[in-house]
Amino acid sequence: QRCCICRLPGASVTCRGRRCRRIFHFPCGSERGCVSQFFGEFRSFCWQHRPVQRVRAPQQEQTPCLICLEAVAGRPCYDTLVCPACASAWFHRRCIQGQALSSALHHFRCPLCRDVAAFQDEMFRLGIKIPDR
Repeated sequence: QRCCICRLPGASVTCRGRRCRRIFHFPCGSERGCVSQFFGEFRSFCWQHRPVQRVRAPQQEQTPCLICLEAVAGRPCYDTLVCPACASAWFHRRCIQGQALSSALHHFRCPLCRDVAAFQDEMFRLGIKIPDR
């Protein structure tokens, strides 16, 4: 199979979106904004069919990422995630992914409100890998 992003052979990740026929390499998909869910069936979605956050979070002027303290986008998007419980904690995807890898499943929670259940469920759904160790 040819990757729909780089056009090279060997692609093996298929988008699970309805009637979507896109196939890509995992690294190409990560660079292009595809989401892979690391639980259950291990489903992957292309940039057009990836899950989005449904959180209505009003941003206060220039909200910083709680982890790196740099500015985040003005709305939830692929690179900017929001805690679903408190809607006040904003993160860069790469920052919260690093936090998840360091904390692992039993200690990963929102750094602001410390919610575990809703926060982990949303991060899993949005493609954040949380190892169980």
